[in-house]
Amino acid sequence: MKKLTLICLMLSLAVITFAQKDFGGVIKLKTYAEGTTDPNILSQSQSEYEETVLGSLTKIVASQGGIGTIVIRDGNTGIMNVILDLSAMAYGKYLVSDTLNLKLIQFDYEYDETDTREIAGYKCKKAVVTITDLETDDSEIRNLYVTDDLMNPKTYKSYDYPGLKGYPLYTAVEVDNAGEKYTIIVEASEITPSKKVKPIDFLLPAGWEPIQNAPESVKAMFGLGGEEDEE
Repeated sequence: MKKLTLICLMLSLAVITFAQKDFGGVIKLKTYAEGTTDPNILSQSQSEYEETVLGSLTKIVASQGGIGTIVIRDGNTGIMNVILDLSAMAYGKYLVSDTLNLKLIQFDYEYDETDTREIAGYKCKKAVVTITDLETDDSEIRNLYVTDDLMNPKTYKSYDYPGLKGYPLYTAVEVDNAGEKYTIIVEASEITPSKKVKPIDFLLPAGWEPIQNAPESVKAMFGLGGEEDEE
């Protein structure tokens, strides 16, 4: 009986230890719209993609309309790097960077946790986040469902939602399109843990230039052109 008790204790400690580790693996996500019957909005909002995750590091690789993108976020350093690959358009690869410090200077984040639901096999709690622009006092509300079962709360830091406790597996954002309001939803559909995901997977690929070195026509494509942006 003592031996059985010891085995059960060891198993329970193993589960606790596993739960305290940061998740490494791939999360499949789907996007879709609710609250509208417009076929154009419904079709344009539907997509699926994968996000590679290792603790506070995330990476998304996507391609649309001849533009390839690699988005790497690091909640620990507070840096987001975006590689724009315009090779298919006879241009090169360009790097756009952003920092969490700039976001925190301009925006304030408040969270209110409510009910729970299960998403992709994980228990999640609802977190209503109010994002306030500190310059204009305009605010936006997003509904998230976050899980505590993927990340170690002592080490995990979210780049997208500073101070958020838990990892978001569902995000709902209301959109106002010329008076027509609808909701865009990003939801995890499958979560696959993998020990093969390593920090090296989140390094920037070679062969890029800073976006400041891009032709003016490229900057204009992404709203980065003009004298104001060059100062």
